[in-house]
Amino acid sequence: MLKKLAIILILFLLVVAGLQMFGGRDFRQVSVAWDKYQHGGTLTILAGDVVTIFAGDKVNEGDLALAKMADRLIYRWTDELGVVHNSERMPSVKNYEVIRMGDLKLETQKSLDKEEIERALGEDQ
Repeated sequence: MLKKLAIILILFLLVVAGLQMFGGRDFRQVSVAWDKYQHGGTLTILAGDVVTIFAGDKVNEGDLALAKMADRLIYRWTDELGVVHNSERMPSVKNYEVIRMGDLKLETQKSLDKEEIERALGEDQ
């Protein structure tokens, strides 16, 4: 049984190596697929990415950058002069706040359309 498993593993590695060298597949993208899975992806998405890699296409990295950004930590503290500091490095002070970027609630403001801009500029003149 162990010999059969070893033979299957060796054949699989030979096929993968052949596809990498001669088939134009980029198996370095497996690490991208794994990162996507670790940052909130599902097994279904991971399996789809592996199929995409074997097909010779590139993995869609769209949400990966946002997912990695959400895991980043920011440290905020106030020094003895009352100045607020923010850093990605843990401060050497005792009292600081840890902010996870993914926990922040971001709001956007509505931008003015062309008519509103013209009306605002016309009233200022």
